[in-house]
Amino acid sequence: MRHLLVIAGLCAFLPAGGVLAQERVPERPLRKSLRQRAKARANAKAEAKGEMKEPPGPLARWDRMTPEERREVLAKLPPERRRELQQKLQEFRNLPPEQRQQLGERYRAFSQLPPEQQNHARDLFRQFNSLPDDRRPLVKQEYEQLRSMPESERSARMNSEAFRSRYSPSEQQMLRDLSQTFGSSR
Repeated sequence: MRHLLVIAGLCAFLPAGGVLAQERVPERPLRKSLRQRAKARANAKAEAKGEMKEPPGPLARWDRMTPEERREVLAKLPPERRRELQQKLQEFRNLPPEQRQQLGERYRAFSQLPPEQQNHARDLFRQFNSLPDDRRPLVKQEYEQLRSMPESERSARMNSEAFRSRYSPSEQQMLRDLSQTFGSSR
């Protein structure tokens, strides 16, 4: 769940940066390193062949930006939002490679949702983040357990008396919505 929250945080912040970066009309061609140009060509070829491993997303756009472009995007953000974005990016960089890969897979799943479901998922993430500190780990643990269950077991679990007595009605609904939106990890 924490990884989903990092994705949601990055999704919430980076699209605005991408839009801000696109609003700027370049007066000169962008300078890109040879490595960046080679990577862009390889991605274009892979995409043309239908082999694209990573759809373009906020992190991919961020990675393709030059340090100068990144500074310009960050400079246009309000100070608090800039700090939050930098913190989220640092958290992402500090993750082990396998967790970063998992986040990439979860972001791809998120990005394939229709816009209405993406907005609903963002609302769910906000709702989860607003839970009291003592409830958040319990709800997260339940969500992870629900994700690992086949649909029939998950449904039985959510209809059980133990589930209803352990979670408030709003937490129950959040868990149902998360399970429905993101389905099983199987």
